Amino acid sequence: MAEPWWKRAAGAFLDPALLNCLRASHLLGAALGDLESEELLHTRDAAGRYILLDSAARSVEEASWFLSISMDGTVGVELLALRGCGPDPTHLVASIDDTRDARHGVWLALARLRSAREDGQVALRVAEAAFSHLQAAQFMATRLPPAAGLHAVMEEQDR
Repeated sequence: MAEPWWKRAAGAFLDPALLNCLRASHLLGAALGDLESEELLHTRDAAGRYILLDSAARSVEEASWFLSISMDGTVGVELLALRGCGPDPTHLVASIDDTRDARHGVWLALARLRSAREDGQVALRVAEAAFSHLQAAQFMATRLPPAAGLHAVMEEQDR
């Protein structure tokens, strides 16, 4: 038996969504690398600090964009499935829960997709907050005394 039309169409949304999540993960890893850099903590060069913080901020900003696009893709899959798994493809099934008994596999896949989207939304909020913090750090780092590195300033504040 041939695969239903909506499952094939769902793949057109899910494949890019997965790739966008992987891109976001890679970018967040790059931002973390910039932030864990010894050069960031110990450099006395304000321009060098700014460049590393700017690189991290740009990576986080781009990761947020990829996460947003990915979340859009999951909404598209859900709408396709709710339309396609009902008795009449011209009408949406009212909710994911309405598919539980008749199409348990579809229900399970959609429940997992909903959970993944919720996790993605949390990750997106965290990335957006991180971007705001990085912008504040950029502002502060460019105003440090030229003789002090970030590490020295943080140690001084801990005293």
